[in-house]
Amino acid sequence: MWQRIALRQTRAFVASASRVRTMSSQNPIHDAAKAAGQKKDTSPANPSVISSEGAIGKQFNPDGNIGQIGEAIGGPFSKDGAIGSQFDASKDGIAGTVEKAVDGPRNPAKK
Repeated sequence: MWQRIALRQTRAFVASASRVRTMSSQNPIHDAAKAAGQKKDTSPANPSVISSEGAIGKQFNPDGNIGQIGEAIGGPFSKDGAIGSQFDASKDGIAGTVEKAVDGPRNPAKK
């Protein structure tokens, strides 16, 4: 019985997560991140330390020290899982929003 409940909750989470990704243009957090990123003077040659290519941010990439843990665990923590995909800087998840706010190379703010 608990397996059915967990499956229903997982389906509901995935459905709501995909709905959030498609609504990113209507999200004030994404809009604020874009506005902040447009004011940054960073570039791929000079990335912010928390961008996907910066000293801290690159540790969260799938081949980084922290990202490798999620890949080793697998399932929802892998780079394609419900949690791990939030750390893909090229998408509109958590990492993508940070990447846009710091004008990072994988999701730059449009200037």
